[in-house]
Amino acid sequence: MNPLPFPLPNHLSPPVALALLELLQELADALWQQYETELVEIIMAERNPVPASQQSFDLDDEIPF
Repeated sequence: MNPLPFPLPNHLSPPVALALLELLQELADALWQQYETELVEIIMAERNPVPASQQSFDLDDEIPF
């Protein structure tokens, strides 16, 4: 997990921490619903920088047995 660019407060009460967690989860869900297609495209581009149409596959390679 990447460290946050800011420190988390360590003085929150558990109910406040839970409320913040629920708020952030609802925000993430709303963003996903609104931008799912665009987010999937960005995530796929980050994880696979070479588009499938530009990848070459050697289908005649020998299979070692």
